[in-house]
Amino acid sequence: MKDKIIVFSFLAYLLFFSIAHVIFKDEVISNTERRKLKEFPNITFTSDDIVNIEAYLLDHFPYREHFRKVKAMYNYHVMQKLDNNGIYYEDDYIYKSNYPTNKKSVQYFLEHINKLSSMFNENNHVYTLVVPDKNYYLEGSNFLHLDYDYIYKEIKRLETNNIDIRNILNMSDYYKTDTHWRQENLDKVVKHLVDNMNLEYQSINYQKNCYDKFYGVYYGESALDAGADKLCYLTNDLLNNVLVNYLENPKLHTVYNINKLDSLDSYEVYLDGASSYIEIINNNCSNNKELVIFRDSFGSSITPLLIPYYSKITVIDNRYISSDNFLKYIEFNNQDILFIYSTLIVNNSFSLKN
Repeated sequence: MKDKIIVFSFLAYLLFFSIAHVIFKDEVISNTERRKLKEFPNITFTSDDIVNIEAYLLDHFPYREHFRKVKAMYNYHVMQKLDNNGIYYEDDYIYKSNYPTNKKSVQYFLEHINKLSSMFNENNHVYTLVVPDKNYYLEGSNFLHLDYDYIYKEIKRLETNNIDIRNILNMSDYYKTDTHWRQENLDKVVKHLVDNMNLEYQSINYQKNCYDKFYGVYYGESALDAGADKLCYLTNDLLNNVLVNYLENPKLHTVYNINKLDSLDSYEVYLDGASSYIEIINNNCSNNKELVIFRDSFGSSITPLLIPYYSKITVIDNRYISSDNFLKYIEFNNQDILFIYSTLIVNNSFSLKN
């Protein structure tokens, strides 16, 4: 009798989920994982059909998000694991292991920056700021992380003026559910930057605008109910009146794209997210100084806070535009040059284009 109950229960389970697969409407996007879900493939009667159908079924399995959450809770609370698929959760913060250190990538980063620096002339003042990812501030030895001592030691070999901000940041400067830093906490970084770039620091008043439903990239990967972050972006009359030109989005002329707040990644509110080439004109600046920023996504949120110090800022994301292409738009002469990249990019620098 017991065996029959097990068999019938198993058959009922298969029947229920088979029917559910048919009657449940397929979702197009997974908001928690920030990606488009697989569509039912075109049948080509090849070996690829099995792989494609399996990927589709996994993406649209009924109650998939609930099962992901159960698995995460089981790993953390029952099995007492430190991580679930490389995701750590401690003191309301979510982290992702970026171990191990890719030394080939670190060396490629140095070579790449030095190669770009060779394009400049003696009138350019060149600086490098490597932003520590938030794992740098994670206490304890149980978490696998990058060899930060090695990375920052190697960074000193760059043929640029290196600016170190590790001692002025802390964990509270980063989002709980995301990898990025908080713009509203970056005034101390701006002060440290301008002091090292021979500029006069300005105490500037900003209006803080906040969005309460920011679910960072680690939120979906963790499959936990960690709660939303508050994302804030700073504005004032100066930032509201600059002219911004985007290569990929010529209709947008503002520092922030407010429409991105309700997108899959609200952090893209800063400089429209993954934009390869941007020019920012500040006609209210009393000097004629220009800045060129080579940046990753960390540079998106700090760039607006540097606008008061320059009449023009050019922002280049070398992951999406090669040197051959951005040299069509800019001539290097007498600008300040700032490379601002996170340790995550240093450890994955092959994404930077030649």
